[in-house]
This record gives sequence, structure tokens and C-alpha cells, in this order.
Amino acid sequence: MKTKVSFLHTSPAAIPPLMQYYGAEAPDLEITNLLDDGILRFFRAGDEAASEARLRDLLAVARTIYRAEAVLVTCSAVSRGLVERLRGAAGVPLLKIDDPMAEQAVRTGRRIGVMVTFPPTLETTSRLLEEAARQAGVAVILEPLVTPEAYDALLGGDPDRHDQLLIGGLDRLAAGGVDCLVLAQVSMARILPKIQGRYPMPVLSSLPASLAALRQAMTSAAGASAPSQEPSGAASRRGGTPAAP
Repeated sequence: MKTKVSFLHTSPAAIPPLMQYYGAEAPDLEITNLLDDGILRFFRAGDEAASEARLRDLLAVARTIYRAEAVLVTCSAVSRGLVERLRGAAGVPLLKIDDPMAEQAVRTGRRIGVMVTFPPTLETTSRLLEEAARQAGVAVILEPLVTPEAYDALLGGDPDRHDQLLIGGLDRLAAGGVDCLVLAQVSMARILPKIQGRYPMPVLSSLPASLAALRQAMTSAAGASAPSQEPSGAASRRGGTPAAP
């Protein structure tokens, strides 16, 4: 029987790369995609309270309707504090897709190129990387580049222009001598086949790191909920057959 997992999306552009990757790498998961792209308007307006209310609604649907055993939040604009509040209400393992990628990035090198196409993501991704660096006890320098016209092209039905603009931005970051390149949004993962071998430094996407972290979280949750084994002699204390000496 497959494990039921729900993905909470704020952009339709996140769904194809996720389903392509998870479909190939995690056939044991039954994935339900829950999308509300209106949440992005709240993030653009700086209205985190409205964003949180809608994400909580999606989380409730994931749990009560689709019986999700784990939840993955795929929006990079969701802050760490909001993730923690959602996690407290989830009742199942809940992860943000780019947390594991941030941990990987700060282990890779000191200068990190950060490619962003949805502007509100820049602040949350920067804070995420800085917090990951503090937890790892390292210092990092972030080199961000924001190309909103690429995201507009993708949502407008011109993926080729999106990819062209995105690769151009990555070329500029790579030329600056960064130690790794971070794709801040999962919607960018579509370009990975096009840039294979193009750069001398690692290009980090949230896809593989998120799957590994999701599996680990589900395994840990299953272990925590498993009944503990009775110590020897417990049956005799309950009046049952005593354990053999």
C-alpha cells in the first residue's frame, strides 16, 4: 500500500517538475497536489496572515479528506516561522521543500549564488540560508540575482523564454566565482536537463534533498509511534505467565 502524501502549492509551475521527479524516484508515494495560486498575491502584498489562513485550509483538506501521512510545503516564499506554526497544527510530518537544500548549500562552500524569479522569495530564501549557516557554524556570503521577468514568462505560457532568462542569470552568477548555485524555487527545476555539465560548481535544486528529508521524517514518525516492547516480566506483573528465568 502506498504512503499518502500531500503537496501544498502556491504556484501551478511547481507541480510538473515535482511530479516528474517524485513519479520516477518515489513510486511508493500516493501524492495529492493541493493548489491555491491566490496565496502568491498575499505574499506580494506582504499579508502573511492571509497566506497562513489559506495554507491552514489546505493542510486541513490534506489531513481530513486525503488522509495525508506527511505534507510537503512547496512554496519558497513561506517563512520559517510560518512553517513552524503549520507544523504545530499538522499532526503529521510537515516539511518545507527547500530546507534540506539550504543545509546542503552551506556545506558546499562560502559563496552561494541564489537565483530567484519570484521576488518575495528572495527574503525568505536568504534568511533560510543564513539560519542554516548559523546552525552549521559557518559563515556564508550570498550573491542573489532576481529575474521576475522569467517567472512572468513561465506563468504566461512561454517556458522557453523563462529558461533562456534563467540560464542567462545563472551564467552571470557562475562567472562571479560562487561555490554553488541555488535554484530558489522548485519551478526552476525544469531547466536541470538543459544545464547538465554547464557549470563547474554544483547546481542545487530542492527536489532530491526534499525527498530524502521527507522519507527520513516519515521513518522517524513511524518509529516514534511504534509500540514499545514490553520488558521481561511485564506479563507476570499483569497476572499473566511469568517470563522464564
